[in-house]
Order: sequence, then C-alpha cells, then structure tokens
Amino acid sequence: MARKSRKIKTNPTIGILCEGESEKQYFTMLKQKYRMANVRVKIIAADLSGKRLVEKAIKYSKYNHLDKTYVVFDRDEHKTNELIECVQLASKNNITILFSSIDFEIWILMHFEPVFRSYSREELVRKLSQEKYFNQDYSRFKGNSYREYIFDKVQDAVDNADRLYKNNNDLINDDPFTNIQIYLADIFKRDNF
Repeated sequence: MARKSRKIKTNPTIGILCEGESEKQYFTMLKQKYRMANVRVKIIAADLSGKRLVEKAIKYSKYNHLDKTYVVFDRDEHKTNELIECVQLASKNNITILFSSIDFEIWILMHFEPVFRSYSREELVRKLSQEKYFNQDYSRFKGNSYREYIFDKVQDAVDNADRLYKNNNDLINDDPFTNIQIYLADIFKRDNF
C-alpha cells in the first residue's frame, strides 16, 4: 500500500536585496533574531542608480526563484523622474521597494528617537556618532553588526516610523521618509518586534 504524502507547508523564499553593507547587516540581524531561514539577504550592487538596482533585483529574483523580493535603497542622487520609474518597474515585476530618504541611517536613527525633520548625510553621521547612539565614529562603524546597539529597539523604530508616515508618506517627494516599517511584518511574519 502506498504511503500518503503529508503536504507540509513551506515558507516562501524571500529575498532582501540591498545596495550597501549597512542594509545587509541590519536585515541579517533581523533574519537571525526572528530565525527566518527562508529570508535571503544579499548585496546586489553598490553605487548604481535605483533603476539599475531594481533591474538587477528582477534578474536575481527570477534566477533564484524567489517568491517575494524586496529591494532596499535610499535617495542618494536619485532624481524624481528616476524614482517614479523605479516604482513603476518594481510594481510591474512584483518587487517591493524599501526606501529611506535621505539615507538608510534615518531608519537607524528611528531606533533611538522619533524623526520629523530632514537631515543631511553628514548630520546623520554626526548624530549617530554621539554617546547615546553608537558612541564612535559612525562613518567608520557603517557595515558592522548592529546587534549590540539596536537588537531590542526594532519596535521603537517601527513606532517612530509609523508616526512619521502619517504625514510623510510620499516616497517620491518627502524627506524624511521611510517605508521599511510597513513591510517588516510581511517579511518576518510577526506583529511585534
């Protein structure tokens, strides 16, 4: 008599594709914290335009048979029309953009405090270098593990980002802006962080 196979539900394979080491370190920390073996975090390119990042994410996603793909980048020097193209291209190819303006570090700062004003990259580095944040030159720290500093502060970042998002929810035009908090529940299958 043949055995009946049990239909075991597997978690979808999720790709988080980043433009830099800071983003990779952050999402790797969350992957480990929430024990999500189905989440792959990878740097796909640095110093590319947002459109090229999305194009590379599309190829990577198809080649690696990802069920859901997120691409993480920040404003950098991206112009408004390029960001519009990125959003359209990503949407057409079932890619979700996790975006921060002006820099990914605006999301990192939200682990410590609410953010309601725009910062330059230099201001963010100076602020995050202070004693109550990373207590070291953050520009040299970037790309290292965040575990010691913000491992237990993810819910604070989500709450702070939600407050900001009530008034700043336009990826194209708003600064400061982040939408990372919107997608964490889908990626990591939880409501509290």
